[in-house]
Amino acid sequence: MSLHVPVALDTEGRRIPAHQLGEKDMLRGFLEFARTTVIAKAAGLEEKDLGRAHVASGISLGGILKHLATGENHWFANVLGGLELPMPFSEDDPDGDWRLEADEGPDRLIAAYRAACDTSDEIIASLDLDSTGAQVGGDYSLRWALCHQLAETNRHAGHADLLREMTDGSRGW
Repeated sequence: MSLHVPVALDTEGRRIPAHQLGEKDMLRGFLEFARTTVIAKAAGLEEKDLGRAHVASGISLGGILKHLATGENHWFANVLGGLELPMPFSEDDPDGDWRLEADEGPDRLIAAYRAACDTSDEIIASLDLDSTGAQVGGDYSLRWALCHQLAETNRHAGHADLLREMTDGSRGW
């Protein structure tokens, strides 16, 4: 059985997951769709545009990429995978995962996000949905982490869509 509905890829290379998939494959498929959407919204922009904040909160497309890569690394690599990847935030700097550093241009941010997603995918493939990892406050299942990251990525894909339109007028779903 195919992992996708029998339709052509859209211009960003996204496909909606098939409705007959099992729970894990379906969650993973929709997460991949959302990830690809975020990358498509950032693709082709110059550094100045990726860091541009059009709204009072200061959110930028580059910040979204960094924040989502951090979430992937935190939940899948560290909490569920047992790795100890460094996080760009701390108690003293809680917004460090949103701030772009001088060396974080478009290619590096997109590559870092893709690498985080690849690591996540390896860990997701190796675990059952009921597998858990410990974090302050309790144990979290792979199912919970997939649902959380899917919601988080879709939320920021919507932000990215609007920020891209505000940057250069590009529209799309």
